[in-house]
Amino acid sequence: MTQIASNSEAPSTPYRTALVTGGTGFLGASLARRLLCERVRVRVLARSSTKAKPLADMGAEVVIGDVTDQTAIEAAVQGMQVVYHLAGPLLIPGIPASEYQRTHVLGTTLLLDCCEKAPGLERFVYCSTTGVLGVTGDQPADENAPLRPTNVYEQAKADAETEVRRRDCLPVVIARPGLVYGPGDIHLLPFFQTILRRRFRPIGHRQAWLHPIYIDDMTEALVLCGRRHAAIGECFHLAGKEPVQISGLASAIARAEGTKLPSGSIPVAAARMVAGLGDRLPLGLRQRAPLTGSRLDFLTHSRVYDVSKAMRLLSFAAGTDLSTGLARTVAWYRQHGYLPAETASRDRTEKGVPRCEFGITS
Repeated sequence: MTQIASNSEAPSTPYRTALVTGGTGFLGASLARRLLCERVRVRVLARSSTKAKPLADMGAEVVIGDVTDQTAIEAAVQGMQVVYHLAGPLLIPGIPASEYQRTHVLGTTLLLDCCEKAPGLERFVYCSTTGVLGVTGDQPADENAPLRPTNVYEQAKADAETEVRRRDCLPVVIARPGLVYGPGDIHLLPFFQTILRRRFRPIGHRQAWLHPIYIDDMTEALVLCGRRHAAIGECFHLAGKEPVQISGLASAIARAEGTKLPSGSIPVAAARMVAGLGDRLPLGLRQRAPLTGSRLDFLTHSRVYDVSKAMRLLSFAAGTDLSTGLARTVAWYRQHGYLPAETASRDRTEKGVPRCEFGITS
């Protein structure tokens, strides 16, 4: 049996400089803030100086440019020991497939090219997604499972992974996050809003499983990917200790919000009909539809992962339990006006609740 070392025992190399692409995004900003707090010299590549200002105010260097801008990329990697590559859009309705290829594949290729020419580079950490495996079924998939992407975002990430693996001359690490949630996330907000309004019901009788991870835990995992000697040349599934059924996740969110789920479930046939109608809506209305094809797929298929490799080689195990992470997330949504104040939500009224329907995408 392999013994899991403690963090203090696992060989690691601290670094003084790090580039974070996608540094103004949910995960990228969390990583940048963490590194700044550890007094790492952090540089972020960002398209907007306004969005990058909070990090600049904390001491981050900011290079303005797109991930496909060679001049900006060359300037960004100069003098950096570790590069964390997180740039690129999630699956969002209306973004053409060509944009995912441009940012995730061409952008990653250009960044790798520049890193190969950069003296002093010690690590390249590519942030992919567990979504490259597609639907896993109820049995956890490990890092050797075949790639079976189900949408343009997952396909672009899979193509980028292939490019990263080709660079034998670089010390690369591939990180595959599970379903990341927490304060600062807007992607899962519609799910929380739908549950608060008591409009969520499981679809069908066969429960699907998801594998969430809290933002602070995911940030810690990325830091370890950049430091642990054993990480070089490896790929890691980074998710919570245990998967959770979608109904269980919804129930936990409801408890954090001080409400309860309505009883019953939605027949699969009815859900398919509603999703078909949602897919035919114009783009502006589709995001507000109660159900679309991609959301139906998300809600009815399991995606769970074997995280033992990260425990074995990185000494990483997510430390935030689901109830604690959700409570912190709900508190942040309320603080920033995305959910009504607790007293208002207990009144069970619609007043003050943002008009945004359930819109999770993988």
